[in-house]
Amino acid sequence: MGAFASLLGTRDANDVYIDFENAKPTAEEEAVFNKVAATLGRQNAVMRELAEYKGCQDLARKAMQSPTPENEQTAFEGLLLSVDSVAMFYNYAKELEQVLPELLTALTKDGADTKTGVASQQALAKQLADIFDFTLRFDALRMERPFLPNDFSYYRRLLPKFNKHPGVKIKDDEASGMALFTAEHIPMMTTLARACRWDAEDPRQQRVCEALALMANSCLKMIKNKRFDNDGTLLFCARAMTGSIVLYDHVSPLGVFHKKSPINIKQTVSTLKKDFPGNDGIILLNAIQFSTKHYKEAPESIKDLFLDD
Repeated sequence: MGAFASLLGTRDANDVYIDFENAKPTAEEEAVFNKVAATLGRQNAVMRELAEYKGCQDLARKAMQSPTPENEQTAFEGLLLSVDSVAMFYNYAKELEQVLPELLTALTKDGADTKTGVASQQALAKQLADIFDFTLRFDALRMERPFLPNDFSYYRRLLPKFNKHPGVKIKDDEASGMALFTAEHIPMMTTLARACRWDAEDPRQQRVCEALALMANSCLKMIKNKRFDNDGTLLFCARAMTGSIVLYDHVSPLGVFHKKSPINIKQTVSTLKKDFPGNDGIILLNAIQFSTKHYKEAPESIKDLFLDD
């Protein structure tokens, strides 16, 4: 906890302007930028696959109610496409888990001031925001598909009977990790948190917490000051702010709701309610309330902010 203590009480200093609309990588950023860009370039395909995920509830229900060999095989063959989709989500999450630490390391170089590091590497800061934007959109859409883990669970149940089927790509050993992924209600954010899981005394944790607080506070200030005219950019900024807050709460030993948190959570909630009164704002407020780790420990004064006005 000692290394983390120096972060406390720095709220007022933690904000920079990040040009989310025009940031271009410098020569120094290019190597990391290109590696992260290769992963981010697939996010639209992943989101499209999740949006189009229909599941196999009817086939599974019929096979469970009347477990004949024919019904079970029909259900299993129907599940194969669903499992391919789950594998796509899972493998993409593993990619994010690999590139996020490298991106954060570049933004928070040892010995460098975090504020300067982020301000001077605008393209990498934008990519961090891109990851948060994707993560929140994916996890929100995943919550609308509660049947997804049920499909995968039934696939694993039938797999021993059909493990010789020519369409099987995911064997039982691979399926174990994927089952844990599908069971998470926020699978992508959980993946990001795992990628940032260092010992509390590890200097990387302090620097990452500083960067996440900086991103959250910077986005809050940019929203309040209307730094962007485009509504889509403002929403992107709000997602980057919210994603930073949620991940900070998973990574920080004290959490985002602690009285000495460097993130102004009260202003954040008030701003989301005021500037994003529709469904998008509700989704972001729900993420702070239900996807964080320490919300149950939050003071009543903060919990009251989440009540309907």
